[in-house]
Amino acid sequence: MDAVRSLALESRLQVQVTANLPSRPEPAVESAAYFAVCELLTNATKHSGARRVLVDIQYRSGALAVSVTDDGNGGAGLENGSGLQGIQRRLAAFDGTLGISSPAGGPTIVSFQVPCVLTVMS
Repeated sequence: MDAVRSLALESRLQVQVTANLPSRPEPAVESAAYFAVCELLTNATKHSGARRVLVDIQYRSGALAVSVTDDGNGGAGLENGSGLQGIQRRLAAFDGTLGISSPAGGPTIVSFQVPCVLTVMS
């Protein structure tokens, strides 16, 4: 997920990326995950008042598992046609799921899992 690390370097926020993947996800899943993280970082930058974001990428039980946590104001949700709905639809195409915890006052934690097969790195 080098592309996610590149996003982190370009962000106005302080973004830390941790990843533990034995190899790469299938390209379509990797792309969907990248765009989800991109949208989540954009939301954190524009709407949350966050200063720091942690992106954690793992492979567990046959799925790519990603969580994005920011120290912003909270209040994120799927209502009102938010960008989070777009992420949810994109992930659903791969039988993926999206979870959101964003109480008023923060923090916001968005996590998603996408079933996938890892490809062998050469």
